[in-house]
This record gives sequence, C-alpha cells and structure tokens, in this order.
Amino acid sequence: MAAFSPQDRIALAAALAGALALHAVAIGALSPRSLPQAIDTPAVSTRLIDAPPSTTPPTTPEPVAPTVAPIAVPPAPFRPSSRPAPAPDTRPVPALLALPLHGEGTLAYAFVIDGQAGEAALGFHIGPDRYDMTLERRAGDRELPVWHSEGRVGPQGLQPERHRVWRQGRERERLIFDRAAARPVLLVGARAFAMSAGTQDRLSWWLQLAAMMAAEPAPHLGLRLRIPVAGPAGVNDWDFEVVARDGERWLLRRDLAQGAGRPSLQWTAWLDGRRGFLPVDLRFSLDDDQQWALRLLE
Repeated sequence: MAAFSPQDRIALAAALAGALALHAVAIGALSPRSLPQAIDTPAVSTRLIDAPPSTTPPTTPEPVAPTVAPIAVPPAPFRPSSRPAPAPDTRPVPALLALPLHGEGTLAYAFVIDGQAGEAALGFHIGPDRYDMTLERRAGDRELPVWHSEGRVGPQGLQPERHRVWRQGRERERLIFDRAAARPVLLVGARAFAMSAGTQDRLSWWLQLAAMMAAEPAPHLGLRLRIPVAGPAGVNDWDFEVVARDGERWLLRRDLAQGAGRPSLQWTAWLDGRRGFLPVDLRFSLDDDQQWALRLLE
C-alpha cells in the first residue's frame, strides 16, 4: 500500500470532516421541531366524540357547514279523563238544537202495559225560553204515575229544572237540576250528583233525542247518539243506536245489560223524520218481565 504524504493526509481529514458536517445537518433537518406548522392536524378533526370539549375557544374558527337534523315532535301530554271515552261514532249533545214541538197542545197515544190496553196523553207548553210537559197514563182501572218536567229552552235544547212524579195524587219523587252553581249538580233529596251539559230527565229526553237526530246532516244505520239522563240514583249516559229505517221513520234502540243478578233494560223509539223526528212509537222493557209501549195516534 502506498504511503500518504503529509499533504494527502490533511486533505483527507478535511474531506471527512466536511462529510460528517453535512450528515449532521441532514439529520437536524428531519427533527420534529423543524417540521412546518402548516401540516399540523387541527384538533377538531382528531378529537373523539366523547372527549370533553376544549375550554379555550379557537381564535380563528373555521366555518362549518350546517347539519340539517330531523325535527323531533314531542308526544302530546297525557291528560286523564274523568269520564269514559265515547264509543266510536257516538255523537254528544250538539251546540244548537231545534225541537220538534212548539206552542201548546196535547199528543194522544195508544198505551199498553204488560198486555193491558190503555191510553196516554202528553200535554206540553213549549215557548221560546221555557217549557213544561206532563205525561198521564191509564190502563183500565190501573192509574199509573204521572211524570212532569219543566225548565228552560236554550241552544242545547231542553234544560230541565225540575222533574216530579206523582202517584195517587201525592208527589213521590222530585229531581232538581241546579245549573246556576259553579259546577252544575243534580239534587235528589239530600244527595247531590255531578251533572254535565245537556242532562235530561226521564220525560224530556224524548224531545231531546228528536232534536239531536234532526241536527244530524246525514243520519245512517249505526249512528249513535248520547244523552245524559238523570234519575233518582244520579246521571248516566244513554246511548241510542240507529238500527233500522222504514222510509222517513228511523228506529233507535238503547240496550243496557245490568250485570249478573240484575235485570237488563231496553228502550226502542221510532222517530218520524216528517215531523221533526218526533217519537211516534216508544217501547220499554225490563228483563222481559215489565213492558209498556206508547204509539202516537194519527
């Protein structure tokens, strides 16, 4: 091997030193501290959804495209009802009714009770503001209780104030309809029962049912009409269903099963559309043991 001269050794050492210096500079250039800040990944794009948000607001927030989310409609609040819901297609008392009778007069009926023929009469006086009606029935020597109803006439038809029953010349029953109270009540002796709008007694409902049927724009089979009716035990909803039609006459029926050990009850009424749906045939039965019927005499 040839020996290096002193001049060659000095030149080789200088070249080696320069190479080492260039290598050090290259390594320094790849250091993380020397990376440009422009390629830093923004924090908002790398933060997990469940990570707590930063408490320091960005100095220059980048615009974010709005996200359209479906609108959530909150459910309607539940409000319990104090009365059972009406049956499907059951009509309550309308706000405006027209009665089938006006003025003063008497309607004569053929009357049958438990197979015994008799007669009955409905006397009435119906003015623009007040009314009174009295039903008398007789079969042979059998004199039956006399029913009387009186009260006001308003947009919702008849508004009874008193219902009385006489038997053998003595008053046996009295119902008082207190509509002036903050909460209208039915008074039966010392007892009081809540009363809804349109409540009738056991005589006034005849004309009220006719007025409700007349208020129907399109009567049809299956239609149900609901009338609150007062009695000595309180107020109950009576539901009548249209079950048949014969020309302009409509048959409405109310059935009530009283339960085990108690009798079932049924009312049927033929309403004549040519007379404002006035009842022309009324029949009542109580468990097929007690029956009576009224048929309007032409």
